[in-house]
Amino acid sequence: RPAQANDVVRGMTLAAATAARLDASGAQVVVLARAGQDLSKYGVRWSHLGFAYRDGGGPRSPGREGGKGPAVWRVVHKLNQCGTSSAALYRQGLGEFFLDQPHRYEAAFVALTPELQSHLLPLLRDNARIDDWHEPRYSMVAYAWATRYQQSSQWALETLAGAMDAGAINRQRAQAWLQLRGYGPATLRLDPLTRLGGRMTRANIEFDDHPNAK
Repeated sequence: RPAQANDVVRGMTLAAATAARLDASGAQVVVLARAGQDLSKYGVRWSHLGFAYRDGGGPRSPGREGGKGPAVWRVVHKLNQCGTSSAALYRQGLGEFFLDQPHRYEAAFVALTPELQSHLLPLLRDNARIDDWHEPRYSMVAYAWATRYQQSSQWALETLAGAMDAGAINRQRAQAWLQLRGYGPATLRLDPLTRLGGRMTRANIEFDDHPNAK
């Protein structure tokens, strides 16, 4: 539905509060989450995440956000084109990130280790590099260890792996890096009717990348 005035006020208020907390953290790069949808029946509190990074301005250069002026927070994240099977990467301000009429006007963030921050910061500023681990074919329930589709959290995780390992030159190699370091996805338990209904009525839900046993 079209945004109402109260939606804009609440979204911008959350953005301002988040910016203040991020500034106080002293971090340069964080994982930032929002509660866009109510997924509580699946045991999921946060429905979407991306990387927020501090852009300190400075001269513009090809493929980089920036410019003269005070430091600001940018968010790089992957979004599904509503109701379709495709997605794209976006670079937004905090205000835009919270103007999608979320289910709850709450945010959460995790400041990454200094090593991770130093590897991710130049990558996130580079329009070409953030696309290295991106697959536009989207499924909300994409299997974590397959490459046919990709949902938003997968792009973030695989990009993090690619930033840390020069050998993770594609999604498969990035997933191997995550497995070697003990990453394990949570399991969503969906009844047969929910699975069938999702597959039949939603272009952004696919199950053909999952092993049959799962």
